Amino acid sequence: MAAAKDRVQPAPRVGTCSAELARRAAAIAHSDLRSRQALDLAPELTSRLEAAEIRAHALASAGGHCDESRRGAALDFVTAVATALTLDPDVTPADVTDVVAQAAAAIGIARGAANLAVFQRALASPDANELPPRLAYWFVLQLLVELGPADAVSLWTAPMPGRIECVASAGEAATSRRHRLSARALLEGSEGLVDDPATHVRGVVVPRWDVPYAALIARSRPEMSARLAVYLSEACSALSRRFESERLFERNEEVERVLVSASERRLTRLGCDLHDGPLQDIVALADELRLARAQVSSLLEDDLAARVRGRFDDLEARLVTLDQGLRDISQAIRSTSAVERPVEDALRVEVDALNRAGLIRAQLTVNGDVGGLTASQRIVLFRVVQEALSNARKHSGATQVRVRLRSSARYVSVTVKDDGCGFDVAAARHSGRLGLTGVIERVRLLGGDIEIESSAGGGTRVRATLPRWSRATDPTEPVYAVTA
Repeated sequence: MAAAKDRVQPAPRVGTCSAELARRAAAIAHSDLRSRQALDLAPELTSRLEAAEIRAHALASAGGHCDESRRGAALDFVTAVATALTLDPDVTPADVTDVVAQAAAAIGIARGAANLAVFQRALASPDANELPPRLAYWFVLQLLVELGPADAVSLWTAPMPGRIECVASAGEAATSRRHRLSARALLEGSEGLVDDPATHVRGVVVPRWDVPYAALIARSRPEMSARLAVYLSEACSALSRRFESERLFERNEEVERVLVSASERRLTRLGCDLHDGPLQDIVALADELRLARAQVSSLLEDDLAARVRGRFDDLEARLVTLDQGLRDISQAIRSTSAVERPVEDALRVEVDALNRAGLIRAQLTVNGDVGGLTASQRIVLFRVVQEALSNARKHSGATQVRVRLRSSARYVSVTVKDDGCGFDVAAARHSGRLGLTGVIERVRLLGGDIEIESSAGGGTRVRATLPRWSRATDPTEPVYAVTA
């Protein structure tokens, strides 16, 4: 069954909404609840901004009549706006800069002070903390250009002695030879700080556990040098935490690879043995059955021969069903099907197999770009869907199952929902009969979470969410290859 793709949304027209967003920020700062104009933005973006506005009004009210508290709440709202717009691929950096500038004027704060306050708040915001490390690096650098004094900025690491690589950049010519040479000087230890007035390039070391780990290089106008130093210092603190987060992701993925590789190899070997053994025996048995039908029919009178042939036809039909069932099992337990093909194709195979059984109508929907997942992530999503569909087929009595795979810049999730009889989740966990237990641990090892909702007569909903993360370099060996 073909997967339904997201329709292309029109680009948000932020320019037409800048004044309205600034008015809303001023309303928070001045406790003004006058009527608002609608935001001509994408629905999901509008929903996020309005939720941030409600929160900011609540914070302003909680602070009483304190002007400082209300301005702080207004800046929180502006920060949420700047963060959401920066992460929206359809919004230009100029839009973000313009919104913050107009909001600062409406609130009554100097533009430079507002930019720095929003920058600091954005680095510590929940939305920023939820970003996968590589996207978080880009986010910090993009804010340095949009809100800070940098014209271009780049982040460099040294994955091995004598080699440096740029892991994120923002602005024009951010990876130029000048930036690269400055980064090399910092990472090779010849300098602790780069500040070249002639080229207007400034660079600082980003430490990890007080040891130089990366180089943050920025270019700005000469008169902005002092301000740039302040912004780079704030960015270094945020980036240092993000590097540690990336290391944690890498360690967890490595643990997951070690823990599950043996079981996946056994399953893959079982799938191969099933294909090369019992399935080939079924093919041979089908040939023997056809030969037996011909031989027996030749010895009988026409009326009796017709009845016997009908019986043989029934046996052949059951043999075909058995063959297809075993082939589906063989394909399903071979994890390579989830690694060697796009994850949506692997899931579609599972959904189509359930539809062929004829008892449940299954549907797959894919929203967003699900490319770029690691092998471990694809395997885990595949196993979640596989186990949930198996439970629906065996235990739920459902007539319909919906599988939804959704991807955003920050996470990828898969949801399996059926209309079956449901069950007591707490009792199943306590008895150890929850089939998803092993998959749950694997989801959590990859930094994700899994939700299971069910009630008697209300169906079951399983949702697994993983952060969008990938290694800087792919592993040299496949995770689940069959070993001799």
